[in-house]
Amino acid sequence: MTSPFLSIRGIRKAYGDTVAVEAVSLDIARGEFVTFLGPSGSGKSTTLYVIAGLLEPSAGDVLLDGRSLLAVPSHRRNIGMVFQRYTLFPHLTVAENVAFPLRVRRRPEAEVQAKVRAMLELVRLEPYRDRLPAKLSGGQQQRVALARALAYDPPVLLMDEPLSALDKTLREEIQVEIRRIHRETGVTILYVTHDQEEALRLSDRIALFNHGRIEQIGSGRDLYDASQTRFAAGFIGNSNFLPGRIAASGGGRATIVCPDGSRIEGVPLQGLESGGGEAMLMVRPERMRLERAAPGRAGLPGVVVDRTFLGDTMHYTVRTPWNQELAVRSPLARPDDAEFGFGDAVHVAWEADQTKLFPGGQGGMD
Repeated sequence: MTSPFLSIRGIRKAYGDTVAVEAVSLDIARGEFVTFLGPSGSGKSTTLYVIAGLLEPSAGDVLLDGRSLLAVPSHRRNIGMVFQRYTLFPHLTVAENVAFPLRVRRRPEAEVQAKVRAMLELVRLEPYRDRLPAKLSGGQQQRVALARALAYDPPVLLMDEPLSALDKTLREEIQVEIRRIHRETGVTILYVTHDQEEALRLSDRIALFNHGRIEQIGSGRDLYDASQTRFAAGFIGNSNFLPGRIAASGGGRATIVCPDGSRIEGVPLQGLESGGGEAMLMVRPERMRLERAAPGRAGLPGVVVDRTFLGDTMHYTVRTPWNQELAVRSPLARPDDAEFGFGDAVHVAWEADQTKLFPGGQGGMD
């Protein structure tokens, strides 16, 4: 069995009685793009700083190619870092900024010039080599920071919320650039963000953090389609959580009764106990469909209380008989599709197999 390129083993970081990270373990393959995703304070940046050597863990270890990094000072770990703030030297040109880490390492000048040229071509900034950072846009400055971090060929590149200061359009442009650079260089990247869409766009795998622990790890599709916890289901993508009670079960499926007495048949139990306890159903908005009549599918009665045109989809808000609002996202209506307006009585339908079942209780982000 091949040993992991980067191994995070049981990392814990505490500040007195406050535990920021608890028992975080993760193996990362060479060349992999792994994103640490989670809300503020979930431990993702703390874990990144432990790997970088900027924080000392209270327990655990970090191994690169089988060798512990804990005794190695941060400046000798040869790990690249890109932060939210570009941290460029304002008095140095673009080319001089990229050359800086090479000159600190006393590389021959011919090698420095060749590497600077290659890095600026990689990030498509060669025409800007003689400009000062103040003359660049935010996206261009971040690409300079990326070129500088890659200039000395680090085995691992750590990126902490590098695009959060950019507007949406520019952020998406730089995401494409980061993905391209990852493909072209093959560098191993650990990327921190709280933006789920960014994580889905960029990552080979996503480690979802919650309260200092990894809640779930897998591909974006794994986390979206096979959420293991209510927190994961609620954080990745949009979700409707509906309270219910398991009324009957058999063959790995259950009948769920909603607060108004509506029965949802054939819901996969997914390991939940079959006794008649409370349950929470989760259905994605795009899995739901609005219909005039109640067909033989899972569904609920409701009333349309809002609708919003979103370009390629129509977003409906539907109120259930127990006054919960559901989000329903439908593709743009075809000529033969019914359209629904404010106050229309509807049946919200979906396939039972598209329902995820979690332990009962209120809310969806426990």
